[in-house]
Amino acid sequence: MAGLFRQNTLTSYLLTLLSCLLLLLTHVNNVCASPVAKDPPPVNDVDLAAHYWKRVTPIVVSSEVGDNVSVVKPTTDQVIPQGPGTDGGGTNFSLTAIIWLAFVFVIGIPLALAGIRLWRFTTGMGIGLAVAICLWAAFVNTVSSDGLSDIVLTVIPVGGFVVGFVFGMLDFGRWAGILLIGVLGGLSVGIRVVLLRPGLLIHTYLVNWLVLALFMIMGLSLILSRQHVGISGCCAAIGTFLIGLGIDLIIEKQDGMSFALRFLLDRNNSHFLAVVHKGYNPSMMTQIILGATLGATPVLAFAQHKIFKAPFRPERSQTDADMASLMETESGIGAPEKPARVSRMQLLKSRFSMA
Repeated sequence: MAGLFRQNTLTSYLLTLLSCLLLLLTHVNNVCASPVAKDPPPVNDVDLAAHYWKRVTPIVVSSEVGDNVSVVKPTTDQVIPQGPGTDGGGTNFSLTAIIWLAFVFVIGIPLALAGIRLWRFTTGMGIGLAVAICLWAAFVNTVSSDGLSDIVLTVIPVGGFVVGFVFGMLDFGRWAGILLIGVLGGLSVGIRVVLLRPGLLIHTYLVNWLVLALFMIMGLSLILSRQHVGISGCCAAIGTFLIGLGIDLIIEKQDGMSFALRFLLDRNNSHFLAVVHKGYNPSMMTQIILGATLGATPVLAFAQHKIFKAPFRPERSQTDADMASLMETESGIGAPEKPARVSRMQLLKSRFSMA
């Protein structure tokens, strides 16, 4: 039993590490080069947005007469074709936008209110959300300017979520789900902190990801040190983040937190004009939603911790019950020994015996 536990724990750590690496590796392909510019750009809003981009990848924005703007690769002077950069978010209340609205509310509300009590549902959410985030980030950072349709970029992560959710519902995915809840809980808090300011929290783009990594480590550490408190807090953090995202989608459409996530996660050269060149300047409503959900997180975490005091565990499976019964029998704590069974022939013989 101890060997099986160690094996499951090791598998869970590897799955957690793999998920984090997949998430981070989608952004490192563009952070190694130095910025190159042909001419010093004038100081205006457009070029200020380009300044954020040039710290991340060697792209030059060339402005021609009027509104003719092109993105040029400085090493070859070739124009990089640009795509819409909607990243599966759709427009207004299109089909994909409605799918994402339903997705964030269906997952966010239960986690925010009773994540510590949902057991297998919660571990399924942990793995499912991690898979969905990794798939979405990987695709939006690698598609060409022609790209994929919004519905395809929606179906892929949602499908990955379903697969991860099923995996997390099973016994062998339990510890992976618990650990990923810690990582995602920290990430959800860190993202909101980073997105509070225009142009992200810190001037240097890469440093913002170091801040996010620190929050992820804090969430994982809390899960490992104080499981009940950690799961309550991380479930509340994930839930409030998703609820806030849904509310912001209704109010600000694709220009609020939706665009903020694209600005943070999408560094595809083919989306430069639609994402980084546009710049991140959150509205007052988006900042209020970010702050309000951060404030609601400890309140809901404390409520979950106090209301649902039972230890976090998935529903007891038949395997667990059989193992517990075996251990009780071996330790002598089980039920009194039943009398030996008597066969029917022996019973008849003793009943009609003349002796």
